[in-house]
Amino acid sequence: MATAKADKGTAKEGSRRVQAVDHAVDVLECLARSAGPIGVTDLTKQLTLSKASVHHILATLEARGLVMRDPGSSLYRLGWGLYELGSCVVDSVDVARAARPFLDALAARTGESVLLGILDGRTVLYLDRGDAPQTFHMVATAGRRSPLHATASGKALLAFAGDDLVNDYLDVPLEEFTPDTITDPAKLREQLAEIRERGFATCWQERELGLCSVAVPLRNYTGAAIAVLTLAAPAGRLTPENVEAHIAPLRETAAEIETQLGADIAPAQEVAAV
Repeated sequence: MATAKADKGTAKEGSRRVQAVDHAVDVLECLARSAGPIGVTDLTKQLTLSKASVHHILATLEARGLVMRDPGSSLYRLGWGLYELGSCVVDSVDVARAARPFLDALAARTGESVLLGILDGRTVLYLDRGDAPQTFHMVATAGRRSPLHATASGKALLAFAGDDLVNDYLDVPLEEFTPDTITDPAKLREQLAEIRERGFATCWQERELGLCSVAVPLRNYTGAAIAVLTLAAPAGRLTPENVEAHIAPLRETAAEIETQLGADIAPAQEVAAV
């Protein structure tokens, strides 16, 4: 798994980074990646920081409610203060508020998991998720990130982004996650052109074996694709042969969300062959 720093890129040229803040974020990201509470010694092993520095950073973050120490131990985990900050971010994003009432309804209608994502650096960041009772557990939950080239969500965002972003993304070698991941820039460009033409993106076990997905962009009042709505399902339930049945409810829900965003909704496109 790539670090969040690598995913989000570096600071803008000419800007001045504060090292102490960088180190604090490193500690938070390390805690976020940990499967459970973790101690100072283990954190030090994973970071290029001294034990004393890690201890001081944790003490400061604990005082601000951003990390918590488990009772009766010296192990740390993320605190509720981060949840409060994250909630403020979600509340400030119009698309998240607009989409929330529709996600669970779409999941119930299709019987599959539904994800709302936005472009963030070189990744798709999932803001929210809707589930039907019978949906399966998957890694892509709210707050998670996925690569743009290996998911339907990411490819839909990349397809409707500017040429500069696409060129920058393809300047870096594309990571292969499964035998079906597209790592050839020329082939990915061809697929992005197809996505723009037909209006939706698909992923056939390109990020994770056994998981497929289909995604459509969400546009705001300016016509810009600002987010993506994705339906994800096991490979046996979502296939190239039955994907058309999923695209119709996906597009209908996307249109409802776009109406809330002030978009001028055009007639739905005909589903092209996948």
